[in-house]
Amino acid sequence: MKKQFIPDNYMELFFGVGAAVVIIGALLKIINASLIFSANTWLIAGLSTEAIIFTLSGIQGYFLSSPGAEEDAVSTIAVETAALQKAVDGTVKGLSDLNSNLSSASKAAQSITVPSDLSSNAQSVSDGLSSASSSIEEINKLYQNLGKSLSQVNSATNALDIPDGIGEELEKMKNTIKELNAKYEAMLGAMNK
Repeated sequence: MKKQFIPDNYMELFFGVGAAVVIIGALLKIINASLIFSANTWLIAGLSTEAIIFTLSGIQGYFLSSPGAEEDAVSTIAVETAALQKAVDGTVKGLSDLNSNLSSASKAAQSITVPSDLSSNAQSVSDGLSSASSSIEEINKLYQNLGKSLSQVNSATNALDIPDGIGEELEKMKNTIKELNAKYEAMLGAMNK
């Protein structure tokens, strides 16, 4: 990092003092009064101070700016976008797996039949319930894993620093992921009860 010839906190002080002098001069000019000096003197001093400060700030910015800063910002956005896309792809895969497992559980639940003679077919009922219980346990494990994945995606999207003007699409995607995360965490909580 290059050394500044006027530190930022001093530049802010100079901007504030110059603005205050201009405001006092304008007030005195409006009410047609004077305070130690005439209103014109206050305005001339304040505006001259502001002009000098703007000149120094511009010179300092010119000498301290790095030509690759904008390119670095664009590459950072590209990296963050790729990370977000990877997280979204993982979520889509998790949702696809969840859909597949729900279909399997639905088929397993449909295959459970209650015989008319329960005492003679108790083993068949027991096997059907055991199969359904295993499917539900698998779904519960998938919900837990999906909840962890969605929490990681939510953390990744919260950590992104999306600059203004990049587009509303990334923000919409981030909000959609947050909403999905909340829904699936609620579903996971309901499954664990």
